[in-house]
Amino acid sequence: MEIDSANNELNFDLQLLRCFEALMAERSVSRAAAKLELSQPAMSHALARLRTLFDDPLLARGRGGMTPTTRALGLEPKLREALSAAYRLVEKRSVFFPAESRQEFTVMTAEYVEYLLLPRLIARLQEEAPFVRVTFRSAQPDRALEWLEWGELDFRIGWWPESAPALRAKRLMRDPLVCVVRRGHPVIAGSITDDQFMGIAHVVQNERMKSARRAVEQAVLSRHRQLQVQIKVQDALALCNVVAHSDLIGTLPERFARALATKFPLQVLPIPIAVPEIRQAMYWHERTHKEPSHQWFRNLVSDLAKKL
Repeated sequence: MEIDSANNELNFDLQLLRCFEALMAERSVSRAAAKLELSQPAMSHALARLRTLFDDPLLARGRGGMTPTTRALGLEPKLREALSAAYRLVEKRSVFFPAESRQEFTVMTAEYVEYLLLPRLIARLQEEAPFVRVTFRSAQPDRALEWLEWGELDFRIGWWPESAPALRAKRLMRDPLVCVVRRGHPVIAGSITDDQFMGIAHVVQNERMKSARRAVEQAVLSRHRQLQVQIKVQDALALCNVVAHSDLIGTLPERFARALATKFPLQVLPIPIAVPEIRQAMYWHERTHKEPSHQWFRNLVSDLAKKL
């Protein structure tokens, strides 16, 4: 078969398949036309196209109507299946029922956002969507866009000053950085001065919260000083444990610091120099923007963030 001939044989549309379906059901050109709200000449033209396409009369005149040929009877289930598949491709997205869903969402976020969100998230899931599963992944901003594009990641919570055009975003919260020092600190009680903040040794997180650490370091450098770092730890719990048992200073986002101050004997104090706030937004890929399940989860997280 030549290429041009093959293209001609494939030159049909969904409306033509719908005409075939109606003709087979009604066994009448006039009744099929009425069923699809077409004129009788339009349906006759469709039947002529179908006959040319399949090289067969398809429907022959007989007593009491039109009789399908053997070829038409063989085509009917296949074309119905093709038409059904086409409808599924263009049908509206199904309604999402949280209470019945077993969907899993994968979220990349910083440790402290996960810590703050989880108790409220678990409570809401138990109430609204007990079978929905959520997997949190540690923050890796350099891989996040790639994983969102691949579908390996559903959401990233973090901050991109300029995100990729293919991403959507919703701002969640802003959090000032604060100092944490132990209760009963020999020098600091109730407030901290510039000199104390820049002169007393700090404990910082080595890998996590890099943006917060850089913000503090840059603020100190703008004063022509250098942050005095004595200990580098892996996470915020270790940081708080060090601060609680030493005279070192730490810095954390305020909401996180106040939550951890209920677990450790800490003072939470304003930083005495100007440091940018930590901002958090939720990012997702354009391809999932209209998915009902993703819309539900985005609204859920946004609602929880407002209450933190």
